[in-house]
Amino acid sequence: MPSSVCDRRWILGVVGAAVVAATATACDTSGSPSPSASAPTTSPVAPPPWPLTDLTYHPCSVLGPDEIARFVLEPSGKQATPPRELPSCSWSSIQTGQSGGFTLRFAPATSDLSDLDQRRVRDPLERTITIAGRRAALTPTLRPDGRNGSCSLYASVPSGGSFYLGIAVSGIATGVDWDVCAKTIDVATVIAARLR
Repeated sequence: MPSSVCDRRWILGVVGAAVVAATATACDTSGSPSPSASAPTTSPVAPPPWPLTDLTYHPCSVLGPDEIARFVLEPSGKQATPPRELPSCSWSSIQTGQSGGFTLRFAPATSDLSDLDQRRVRDPLERTITIAGRRAALTPTLRPDGRNGSCSLYASVPSGGSFYLGIAVSGIATGVDWDVCAKTIDVATVIAARLR
């Protein structure tokens, strides 16, 4: 066979393969890559109220757009999920500067807080409170100058377990004048109403 016939067949083969490849990729119009075989598949979270197990792979679902706007948070939270990390979600406030910026973190937990009297209190500032009719432990962090630093809260959930909610202010070294624990309680009350 002359060389030009072989060259034409080779070129037609290459062009044909390119057309098949282009056609195959053009059929996928979703714009998102298909999940890899090793990636865990999770279904979307159901509407609230949720048991804590429903939030294992969707911890950022615990606050909706209205709550995110109400608490002056960035619209998208930073999510951590198993198997690499324990489930949690962190949001940063839109406010900036020493007096207003803060980070909020939510994490479902397996610890049972139904009998807070039986557990050891490790921090003398920890106090027992009620969040949406449920027992909770609240711990403020105060600075030596008496200003507010951060606040953490563990609240029990009727279906079992508990959740952690913490707010750390940007000026944690110097503290802030606003009541960090009041905001923590406010956010925790919204979250508790969405859990069963």
